[in-house]
Amino acid sequence: MRVLRPLLIALISIGLIGLVWQGLVQALHVPHYVIPAPDAIIAAGIKGQRALLRQTGFTLRATFYGLAVSLAFALCVAIAFTRSRTAERAALPLVIAFRSAPVPAIAPIAMLFLGRGMSTSILVVTIVSFFPLLVNLMRGLASVDRNAAELLHVYGASFWQVLGWLRVPSALPFLFTGLRIAGATALLGAMLSEWITGSRGLGNLILDSADMRETEMVWASVLMSVAIALTMFWLTSAGERLATRWKD
Repeated sequence: MRVLRPLLIALISIGLIGLVWQGLVQALHVPHYVIPAPDAIIAAGIKGQRALLRQTGFTLRATFYGLAVSLAFALCVAIAFTRSRTAERAALPLVIAFRSAPVPAIAPIAMLFLGRGMSTSILVVTIVSFFPLLVNLMRGLASVDRNAAELLHVYGASFWQVLGWLRVPSALPFLFTGLRIAGATALLGAMLSEWITGSRGLGNLILDSADMRETEMVWASVLMSVAIALTMFWLTSAGERLATRWKD
């Protein structure tokens, strides 16, 4: 129930927002091409569910593949920085400069090398989600209990033993914080890549629906992306509770 309670509260809140939205649109006679009613959006989503689900699947794959690559890379870099302060001082400015590069400029360049497929989206997702994961992992690996670290040092534990027994468990809350931040950023990065490159996905579906003046489908795609972001946030929060139960 501790895990499901936030989800139930979110679903009830979304339902109330939908009811208020429906009532205001009908009471104020808002044109459907400005803001469609929720029932019209749901109907459009059901009617075009094949295209909606297909494009959503493409965006989700790019998002999760990019997050996985980014997490693996961030973990390796964070461990290297933890092991060597010289490496951190030398490479961290390069990482910050790399993160400062604008995504709208990176995506077209990546498209020249990787094409318009999923590879470009994965690269963009990796770039935009790498920095928050790295920063949180660095903080987590450094936030160890001093007494526990001294005890392991007294017993002659190696760096990798300290890492596995102490630093990694201490970094778990920071890791899930980074995942909550990087998850939403990764989804936006994947959609932005699709907008720029014209690749398949939710971003491209939104553009095509807007060009065809299918406002309800545009809103259905936007709400689908919001639902994905909320689900990712809930999953990371639930995963954090399960992974850090030992702290209680």
